[in-house]
This record gives sequence, C-alpha cells and structure tokens, in this order.
Amino acid sequence: MLRWSLKKNMKSLQTIRRNSIIAFFMICLLANPANVFDWFKLTAFAQQNQSAKTASEPLSSSLILKKGISENNYLAPLLELKEREAEYLASKRRKNQYLDNLALINSYLGDYAALYEYEEKFLESIEPTSRLRAQNAKELSASPIDSYQPESALKAIVSIADREQVIMINEEHRTPLHRAFTRRLLPVLYKKGFRYLALETLNSTDTDLNKRGYPIQKSGYYSAEPVFGDLIRTALKLGFKLVPYDTDTLADCQPQPDNPASCSDAREREQAQNLYDRILKNDPRAKILVHGGRDHIAETREDEGFAYMAWYFKDITKINPFTVDQMHMSERRNPADEEPLYRYVIRKRTLNEPTAFVSDDGKFWRGGADHDMKIFHPRTKYENGRPTWFSSDGWRKPSAIDFKKLKLPVKERIFNGQELLLVQAFVVGESADAIPVDQIILYPNRGISILMLPKGKFRIRVIDRTGKVLAENYILKVS
Repeated sequence: MLRWSLKKNMKSLQTIRRNSIIAFFMICLLANPANVFDWFKLTAFAQQNQSAKTASEPLSSSLILKKGISENNYLAPLLELKEREAEYLASKRRKNQYLDNLALINSYLGDYAALYEYEEKFLESIEPTSRLRAQNAKELSASPIDSYQPESALKAIVSIADREQVIMINEEHRTPLHRAFTRRLLPVLYKKGFRYLALETLNSTDTDLNKRGYPIQKSGYYSAEPVFGDLIRTALKLGFKLVPYDTDTLADCQPQPDNPASCSDAREREQAQNLYDRILKNDPRAKILVHGGRDHIAETREDEGFAYMAWYFKDITKINPFTVDQMHMSERRNPADEEPLYRYVIRKRTLNEPTAFVSDDGKFWRGGADHDMKIFHPRTKYENGRPTWFSSDGWRKPSAIDFKKLKLPVKERIFNGQELLLVQAFVVGESADAIPVDQIILYPNRGISILMLPKGKFRIRVIDRTGKVLAENYILKVS
C-alpha cells in the first residue's frame, strides 16, 4: 500500500514508498515465482514442482490451484489446500504463496469473507519485511484533498476520454471489484472511439478468443475469475479487439548479479513493447484501454535499473497515457492494511460509488507522479451474501435457483447435504471449458448465497470435489 504524506515530505517518502513496492514485489516473487510472468506457463510450474521435491517442501500451491481450475473445478483445489493448511503454514518457503493463493481461490469462488481473511493473513505474514503496516499506522487529521470535490470516477474518466488516446487502469489481483469497475467503463469508452482492450492476464496462445467471443480456461489465469470472465465477454460483445501484452519470453530469466530487479525491468519493458508491436505499429491512431495488474501502470522510473511499464510505454511510443489507480484506495479487512488517506477520506466523506477528487481548477487528485487519477472505492455492502456492486448499473440481478429441479436437499434456503458442493452458472451455448459467469459453494447446514447473473440463459451445474456432475440439466433465464 502506498503512503500519502504532506508535500514537504513527499520526496523522501516517495523513496521509502518505492523501496517498499520493490520489497513487496520481491516478497511476492519469492512466495510465488510464477506470478511474475504467467501462472499458466508450465515450465515455471515444472521447475517449482522439482524444487519442492528436492527440498522436501509441500507441492507448490499454484500447481494445485492450476490443475483444478484448468478442469473447471474450483472446489477441489480449495479443499485440498485447506486440508493441508498446517503443512503449508509450517513451510517458510511456501507459507506466503499459500496464503496468497487461498485468497485468490476464494475470490474465484465469490467467497469474499474468506478472500479478505486470507489476504489479511498474507499481508501480516510479509509485514516483517514489507513494513507496510508500520508505514500506514499514523492517522491523518487533515490533508490537501480537503479542498477537492468528489466526482463519479466513471464520469471523470469519460470527461477526459475524447482527448486521451491511451487510458491505463489497474487492479489488485485479489479484488474482483476492480474488474467490475473496468467493465463499467467499456460501453462509455467504446462510444468515445476506444476499440482495443489490452489485458495483462491474457495468454497469446489463445488465438481464437476474439472470434470465439468468450473466455475459456486457457485464455489466461486471472481471467478464470468469473467477474474477469464477464469483463471479457462484455468487451467482445461491444466490439473491442482484445490484445494480450504480457511477456512471452522471460520464464527462464535470471537476474543480473548487480541488478536483482533486472528480470522485473525486462518484463515491464517487454509489456510496453508488446503494446506498440501488437496495436500501435499497425494502427498508430488506435484508442486503447489497458487493464493491468498492480503498479505496472505507474508512470515513473525508479532508477537506471528499473522502470514501470507505463514509463517504458511513453518512452517507446511517445504517447503519454492517462493512468488510473484504483488499487491503493480500496478497503482491506484490517484497517492497518489501508492507506491513511483512504481511512481519512472514508471517515470524512460519504462515498456511494467509485469516486475521483477534483480541484477547483479541474485537476484530479493523483497523490504523486505515478498516476494521473486515483479512484476511491467505498466500503463494500452485502445483500444475500453478495456485494452490492454486482448490481451497479443493473449489471446483475439476484437469481434464485429452484433446488428441487436440481434434486438437492435444500429446505428454507439451508443446504442439508453432507459435503461441500459447487454450483456454477455457464452461458448457454458456450463450451465446457468456458469460464463460469458466477458460482457459489453449498456448505452443509448453512444458508445459501444467491447467484448474481446478468441477462441471458444459463446452464446450472452442481459438482462435488472430484468434479463429478451431480446435476446440470437446469436452464435459468434472467431477463
């Protein structure tokens, strides 16, 4: 998490911040090396697997996660990893990776309470090295943002869309809320002439995505999360051309002895080059929306050994992208993991939607040189066990299932079965390896969360942890 402070201390604190970012990135890299390039690259997984055997460590939790998800069974990896939790928590090498992956798989399953619980544990685990909580500890009593006025982030971005050729927006990979907001941007930006959506998560091997019209399991890693999958469907339905831009060549990169960040720097540079080669080289006036992870869209160069993708993009293309950060001003389960400015704004202002702040002379609050705008997301509210942001702009509706038709033991919305089951909703007509639109877990003797579905026809199936299909002949229509 980035730290805001007064201008007179900004320079020194930016140095601290940048060192923290690099430290945080290296922690995540060491915890989960496959994160750096793409978790679907089998060579990286094979190397991790071999290392685990050699060191008598538990098997990489990423391997377990990937195997289940690739078979469209999100329940199996959750249960296997939970059953082996003590083993992973006892491993110095695998602990952080495990906690990060448990947060991730719960986000894929729509269990946001469990997601934030494991994210909190992950951030606590890295605190001795990252010191992010220590930096965020002080509460603010005032800030320069006090003179700024709140404005709908959606309207704010639309207001600059005519004059900007490239807009970049980021996400925290464990936070589907960020993907939901980018999905809301798509129709309004399309009207403004944007025709390309570049996604970091996409695999270049899925060459049929634009023609097929929906994502499948081999499309990418984070795109296996249902909200991300629907972002992709929405973009393709509107007419966007989707472009993968992450590196394809650095899986075996070894850092230079005098520059530990050299592989990370090479990745940032290649991402920027790919955006030029795959879009602007042939369509120099293309209007592009880039949805990237974390701080790749920062516009700064740290030193001669490391710069972010957006900095390289500007250097290569001579186009200054408009960069939107929605990651750092978002809630966490533990306020100690939130930036002081976020906590301050939430206390002082009433935010009912994603919000940007604008000064009297029309300048957006940016909090430093890294981005052109920061979005403040309000704290999430829940209904029927699901976040209310699912209903933004009428996107999705609560969609009750007739469990009698599925022949499941449900009474008064309490599941009376003996084992955990997974209920998945797929778009009718899509292939068996398509990403589910939504999914919920049925816990024995617990109330059932409700599916949140957009308009359309959906095939509902129920599976157990082995992937055995218990019911799938039920079609649910949402109008």
